[in-house]
Amino acid sequence: MLPAFFSAIGSDRFLSIDELRAAVGDHTHLSDAWSLYRDSFDGFCETRLDPQGHHLVHPARATGTLESLRGEHVIVFGIGPSAFASLGALVRMRERVRVFTSPRGAEVLAANGITPDLVLVEHRTAIDAHHAARHLRDVVVDPMRMAPLVAAEWRTPRALLAGVAIDRLFVPDPLPTWGPWPATAVAMAAQTGAARIGLLGIDLGTVQQPDPAFTPLTQLLGLLARLVPCETIDCGGDGARKPGWTVGSLDSMVSDKALAPLTIQRRPAPSVDERINAARETRDRLSPIVDRAHQILEMGLRARAGQRVGRLDDAANEILSWGGDVDVRIDLQEGLGLSFLSRFWRTGIDLELGAALWRPIVLSTHELTGQADRLDRLTKRAAA
Repeated sequence: MLPAFFSAIGSDRFLSIDELRAAVGDHTHLSDAWSLYRDSFDGFCETRLDPQGHHLVHPARATGTLESLRGEHVIVFGIGPSAFASLGALVRMRERVRVFTSPRGAEVLAANGITPDLVLVEHRTAIDAHHAARHLRDVVVDPMRMAPLVAAEWRTPRALLAGVAIDRLFVPDPLPTWGPWPATAVAMAAQTGAARIGLLGIDLGTVQQPDPAFTPLTQLLGLLARLVPCETIDCGGDGARKPGWTVGSLDSMVSDKALAPLTIQRRPAPSVDERINAARETRDRLSPIVDRAHQILEMGLRARAGQRVGRLDDAANEILSWGGDVDVRIDLQEGLGLSFLSRFWRTGIDLELGAALWRPIVLSTHELTGQADRLDRLTKRAAA
């Protein structure tokens, strides 16, 4: 099992390591993990942001967790160069190894006659999810249609799941994630007791030239290698090195254990009506802050136009103070899907900006009030 702090950090519900430690206790690797979160993920993974309200219309009727994979081996399959070089070998050993992948990975596997055990649908941002849905419209055959199990987070656009049979679809809950799907797949496999986890096609550059864009993921995989109680093998020999991952052949992932179909512990998911009602309750709780944000937005807009207004530093401090209440912070981040204000809670606002303070004030309050209006529209539309 992963320590509780891993999922807690990825939830973005904590603004300081002291807050985190008070909630989940201390751990040998907690300080290193928090430093990674702060330095490589800017202290904000965005894993709970759903600005488009996709969770309100998600088609899943079940949440769940994977059943035990004790003694089994799991390959996390990406679409880097090492994957294409090993497809023939993967076909030969398929019955002796689990395969977890993404929708794009499932597309490559399907083209080579391989069906994964699990397709994990997870996107770092709403824009990534939007592009994935557009890509799916261009494929001839939906690669997730034949997957035995599809795990799709609540933020997944409904269009991405249109071809998935309802009995094969579930929302993984809890989801041990910091955002990048390969790390989430590794964490899910580790949570089930897998004996060995391998990476294939998760290259992240080459040995000679690691891709700096993937540095956060590389370091996150290194953290997981220290946390998971199993062997971690990188089967993409020419890919960038991941700390704690032993470079090994794909043959080393073959298990002696015969594999039964992958199963999950199912629980009823909240119905659409229940999700809508919860969103309305969140919106009602936030009404005083939304009303106040409208007033502060108007002040910021007048300051932008060069008009004399009250103290902008007081307004900036007020919106920052909303993050000090954990319940309000969660409602604003997860209920309204706020990005700007959530980041300002972590970085602060430079009060030395003086008259230019209108910029962070307008950015924050414009998004807040706009997302409140969007939520009002979405709950009415979803209920219609």
